Amino acid sequence: MHSILTSRRGALKALGALALSGVASQLLLSTRASAALAPAGQGLKDFIAVSRTLTGEAEINPTLALALYQAFARNSPEIDTELASLKAALGAGGVLAQDDKTAFAEAQKAEQALAQAILQGWYLGVVGKGKKSVCVAYVETLSNRAVADVLVPPSYSYGPCGSWSAKP
Repeated sequence: MHSILTSRRGALKALGALALSGVASQLLLSTRASAALAPAGQGLKDFIAVSRTLTGEAEINPTLALALYQAFARNSPEIDTELASLKAALGAGGVLAQDDKTAFAEAQKAEQALAQAILQGWYLGVVGKGKKSVCVAYVETLSNRAVADVLVPPSYSYGPCGSWSAKP
């Protein structure tokens, strides 16, 4: 009987330790996830502010914003300086909205190129061009969110090849 109690106690201790380690790992993971957003600092804040202005979206997905920002940082080491310049250009009123397009002054070609690249990232999920391009998102892109009430972005085939051509 003593060995049964010992094994039950041992089993309970093991289960308790396992549960405690599971809770601790979840706390550690959530701390790491929130810490991942912190190191970017002002550059990420500028990226989110510029993204809100360019896209017209008040709610920006912070996880996707971080992924896009990091992809831009890999392609351009000067991204923080470029973002500050773009943010200043957008805030100074030197950029005009015309016919749903943003028009930059002739001297702001770099800012215009960055604005277009940021919009490409948010709407298509791709940062960069050619061999330096990185696919950051697909389902969560703004282009898919815009049509989510009608279309579901396919992540798999709905049927055999050509099944889409049949009338509903």
